[in-house]
Amino acid sequence: MLNTSVKELAGEMPPLLVSWGRWLAGVVVIAPIMLWHGGIAGLVTRDFKLHCFRGLFHTSGYALWYEAVVWLPLATIAALGFTGPIFVTIGAVLFLHEKVRARRWIAVAIGFLGMLVIVRPGLVEANPGVWLMLGAVPLIAGSNLVAKAVSGRDRPALVVFWQTMIATVCFAPFGLWFWQTPTLTQLLLFLAAGFFGTMGYFFITWAYRLLDISALQPITFLGIVWAALMDVTVWGKTSDIWTFVGAAIIVAATSYIAHREAVAGGKKK
Repeated sequence: MLNTSVKELAGEMPPLLVSWGRWLAGVVVIAPIMLWHGGIAGLVTRDFKLHCFRGLFHTSGYALWYEAVVWLPLATIAALGFTGPIFVTIGAVLFLHEKVRARRWIAVAIGFLGMLVIVRPGLVEANPGVWLMLGAVPLIAGSNLVAKAVSGRDRPALVVFWQTMIATVCFAPFGLWFWQTPTLTQLLLFLAAGFFGTMGYFFITWAYRLLDISALQPITFLGIVWAALMDVTVWGKTSDIWTFVGAAIIVAATSYIAHREAVAGGKKK
């Protein structure tokens, strides 16, 4: 629902304005909840600089992501978004110096194969949205890597709050530059994007606390099912069969990566 709202808005307004409106609406959703439960004191973070550092990745990644939704069906967006754990694995090796064994590297290679099945360079006409997504996903993976460090210092709700606040501030200059007064329908879509985006982060966080990540990873494939339904229902379009084949390959690879990370984490304990 988040991407559906954003895609509808980005077809009528500048995507960077849509980005600001989505995060600003997120503040409207999350700020009252945080203040109700903990007051001003409950908003204090243990590492504001790390949140800001994460915000650079997060804002840059979603600026590209929201530009991409103008060009691509939601199912293709979802399929390419599944490659996130692959880039997280690579980033963990490069920047966190984590050790990754051969089997996980094979899974990473298979995941990239799935991405090539979707993109099919040289076989289909290049779509600007694909290149935007290929830039967005590694940046968001970088945000998730920093989030791993932040989550050990702040509670999940506070991480989501500061993520939302910092993204709102970063997108503000673009939102003001491209400002257009929204219609009532557009305003409702902004609120929907803020609500579903914020609640989505909360539910994902809670799910990771209740279940092992390796058990949750295959369920992410449902995301492309919902995206495809929205494509057909709202815009009367759909992605080709190779998008779904590539997505299945990527989900299989990232599920194995998640499983190996869970096994490695268990051994450390």
